[in-house]
Amino acid sequence: MSDIREITIVDGKLTLDKEEIKKVIPHREPFLLIDKVVITEEEKSAVGYKNVTGEEDFFKGHFPDNPIMPGVLVVEAMAQTACVLYLFRPDLRGKFAYFMSIDKTKFRKPVLPGNILELRVEVLKARERAGKVRGVAYVNGEVVTESEFMFVLVDRKDEKEVVKKEHKLELDTTSNIHPTSIIHPTAQIHPSVIIGPYTVIGQDVVLEENVKIGSYCNIEFSVIKKNTRIFNNACIGLLPQDIRYRGEKAQVIIGENCIIREFVTIHRGTVTKLTSVGKNCYLMAYAHIAHDCKVGNEVTITNCGTLAGHVVVEDGVNIGGLVAIHQYSRIGKLSMLGGGAMVSKDVPPFVMVVGDRAELRGVNIVGMRRKGFSRDKIKEIKSAYKKLFRSKMPISEAIAKIKQEKDLSEEIKYMLNFIENSKRGICRLARSRYKF
Repeated sequence: MSDIREITIVDGKLTLDKEEIKKVIPHREPFLLIDKVVITEEEKSAVGYKNVTGEEDFFKGHFPDNPIMPGVLVVEAMAQTACVLYLFRPDLRGKFAYFMSIDKTKFRKPVLPGNILELRVEVLKARERAGKVRGVAYVNGEVVTESEFMFVLVDRKDEKEVVKKEHKLELDTTSNIHPTSIIHPTAQIHPSVIIGPYTVIGQDVVLEENVKIGSYCNIEFSVIKKNTRIFNNACIGLLPQDIRYRGEKAQVIIGENCIIREFVTIHRGTVTKLTSVGKNCYLMAYAHIAHDCKVGNEVTITNCGTLAGHVVVEDGVNIGGLVAIHQYSRIGKLSMLGGGAMVSKDVPPFVMVVGDRAELRGVNIVGMRRKGFSRDKIKEIKSAYKKLFRSKMPISEAIAKIKQEKDLSEEIKYMLNFIENSKRGICRLARSRYKF
């Protein structure tokens, strides 16, 4: 096996030995993994060489009885060659290079003691502070490793900020994320996520598979679960409108398969530290969900529907346009709130309410049919509704009478329990409806 010093160098190409390499990059033994670099075309391509002697420290623990150079160190040697190519420029001397990503890496053959690694690198993309490079490592003319990698260049004084810069630059180069978006370094973003122009993804955000976010959105302290779509100008996880809030850590959780339309606002929690929206919900334009609200599954909130703080909305509720719900109210499942309703008390399950100071208007037959309720079950709920709200009995007596019946369904038990445990009181019929 010939020694590296015997390799022929073509005239006119810059050659750096180990001491010259040390003047360009900060790596030192035992982690300096290249012995010579030939810059074949300035700022575009270079070839590094490493004489694998078998005396390197990593061989002491990496299969001592069958020593093999770790593949990741072959990639590191290619990266060091690329750093020499970049940092050889006088205006970049003294800078540091940090990995941003490694991609398309393949290890084809092992590298053994006695081999001479030939590390060919070429620049694929170049920016002022970052680059993308392809590297191929050869032994005796045969490919042993190939990879593409990105790195960012920083000054020594900027090392504390390197994670932030690496993360943002890496995301900016992906096709799914618009380069004008701003991504906080703590954000966790699945590769399938799509983010539109001028959107800000702030601190402690988690975006799961297939989340799509439009333009000019602002999201922070939130978990957005898979397949949810957020349209333009939505604001999620921002500061709550609560004078008691003192900066404590809180968040928003949005369930799977939700649709969140333009200008929707959802504020993070205060007292409970959480605002949550279930799965398969549809929040139409300008809907607002305040701090500490809990919205169930398959809930629809129509345009400008507004939930004050600490509201609980159970599964399958349909909230009409311009509805306003008072803080601490509870909305029972499969209820329907007509457009413009002002809800200051709890809404029982399976009913419809409308009007200023929302009043009962019967049972939500359409909603129950859509959920597959049988005709007999709907009839049973209608019968209970009449006894509770249309009879002359006080509601406590009506509840007691219904409880005396045999074989009550789970829906009726739930309805009675909801009313008995209401803390704000429940919506009732309009006064005129009490006249018989």
